[in-house]
Amino acid sequence: MRHSTAPVQLDAPAFGPAAVQDRPEARARLIRERLLRRMFAMGPPTLLSAGVAVLALSAVFFWLSRSVWPLLWGLLLGVLLALRWGFMRWNARLYPEPEFALRQPAGAWRYLLPLTVYAFGWTAAPWALMPPGTETPERILILLLGLFSTLIGAVPILANWPAMVPAFVLPFTLGVVSRFGWMGGSDGGFACAVALIFGAAMARFSLSQHQLIRRSLSDQIDKELLSEQLLDQSQELQRLNRERSRFFASASHDLRQPVHALALFSRSLERDLAGHALAPVAARVVQATDAVSGLLNAMLDISKIDAGTVVPQPRAIAADQLFLRLAQLFESRAQEAGLSLRFHLVPEWLQTDPELLLRIVTNFVDNALKYTRRGGLLVSARPRGERLRIAVWDTGLGIAPEHMPHVFDEFYQVDNPQRDVARGLGIGLAIVKRLAELLGAEVGARSRRSRGSVFWIDVPRQWHRPQELAPPPAQQGTAPPAAAHSQPMPRPPAPRLLLLDDELPVGEAVRMWLSPHCARIEVTQRLEAARALVQAAPDGFDAFIIDFRLADPQDGIAATAELRRLAGRAVPTILVTGDTDPARVRAAYASGLVVMFKPVQPELLLQTLHQIIAAAGPARR
Repeated sequence: MRHSTAPVQLDAPAFGPAAVQDRPEARARLIRERLLRRMFAMGPPTLLSAGVAVLALSAVFFWLSRSVWPLLWGLLLGVLLALRWGFMRWNARLYPEPEFALRQPAGAWRYLLPLTVYAFGWTAAPWALMPPGTETPERILILLLGLFSTLIGAVPILANWPAMVPAFVLPFTLGVVSRFGWMGGSDGGFACAVALIFGAAMARFSLSQHQLIRRSLSDQIDKELLSEQLLDQSQELQRLNRERSRFFASASHDLRQPVHALALFSRSLERDLAGHALAPVAARVVQATDAVSGLLNAMLDISKIDAGTVVPQPRAIAADQLFLRLAQLFESRAQEAGLSLRFHLVPEWLQTDPELLLRIVTNFVDNALKYTRRGGLLVSARPRGERLRIAVWDTGLGIAPEHMPHVFDEFYQVDNPQRDVARGLGIGLAIVKRLAELLGAEVGARSRRSRGSVFWIDVPRQWHRPQELAPPPAQQGTAPPAAAHSQPMPRPPAPRLLLLDDELPVGEAVRMWLSPHCARIEVTQRLEAARALVQAAPDGFDAFIIDFRLADPQDGIAATAELRRLAGRAVPTILVTGDTDPARVRAAYASGLVVMFKPVQPELLLQTLHQIIAAAGPARR
């Protein structure tokens, strides 16, 4: 039958370290329970050593005196040790180790009672081992050494529980004092005095050790409390981070919808008002819309990288090719700002993705131009062991030391407390850091206030110049083709288009923008309507534009598969999404469809539409 005291788990809220933070009585109780468990945990090993001591003493004095009393005493102590072992086993069944690994709520008497009886067995030791009339100086010395050694060995276990100190030391000392007091004489008096002093010292030492153990357990509880607090804070931060990610993903998706429509409407307005008096106003609207689109797309870049959809395509490139492209991009801008732009070239080759590397260095140069008022910029390349350091030096405003550890953090901006969106969102260098990790490169920076800054990236070197440079590997067909890196393709006749998007303004914006370029545009908000149109004319559409998130249970990927099945062919499809959640971004790219992210640039949408239709080959009636 189990003990009436209900077992309590260590991590139970009522008794865990967190529950005793502001409750001294609860802390004292927890320390007591841990001391009790420690006492029982140390008990079984001490039984073996005590048994060895009893066996040795009884054997030695039997050999010295040839008396039966040492053997009888040894047998008695053996029985008492067995009794202690039985009580410990009883306690172990009541409070098993897995459930009470560090503490137990009750049961001290199951240790103290057999220990006290056992201690009185040691009271008889001086009488049984050295009966009256057998005293000799050698036997007295051996007896005292054996008894005192046993008492010293018991101190570690006695220090766990204060009540054990008098329960063991008093009977133990009583036996020595009574035996040598009976013997009398100078030897007996000296032995009594030594026994009293030694017993008092061992009692004092045991109680001092007990206080040390209590303080140690208190410190351990404080550490566990701190660990629990850190774990709770870590879990809370993870929860807040997940909630933030969900919030930004949802807010970004909801915001991209109207911005996507606005981009298409504004570009259509600019096109239709060409030559009109309001054309400059339309151009301003387009510029403002493009600025918002750029900010949203910058946030999307981080999601793409985190989703693992940005895959480096390393190849051997010459450093001077990178510098040539930088000169083409920034020379005119530097001249307009009255700044010098110089390059320090070295005949080095790199093994990296040239487009991602260009994007990183372009960010460095762009930032340097923004924050440099006089002087100029230097772009240098210097070998550093197995890497080539590409650095951008400027004579700009510089960055205060307290800001330097955070310049590569997300949404961190220096000298922009008003969060002026015209100066960006503070995620450019965060993107740079992520891209550098993808390339296996390292980025860094140094700066002095009012003296300038230097930002660099260390890129793996290509030790030998390649004999033949293979063209860069083609990207997987999961992103829209870029006109700057492909040969112009002949445009097919005006296409027939089916649009599936549950947002009516988006559908109308796409219709307005693409109508002059299409022979037919059908705009639907539900999959059922799109399904009916395809069933009526399976070969009636040259391409689909489908939103990822739909009002239907199916998403855009499943809707595409169903519409293609009804059409009987793999109709070229553009999957449009405003999601930034990494899981959804991965799912979009894993679909194998051409993926475009809202807000889509109108010209790029039209260009991509013509390219995927032309790439699909003649499939029209």
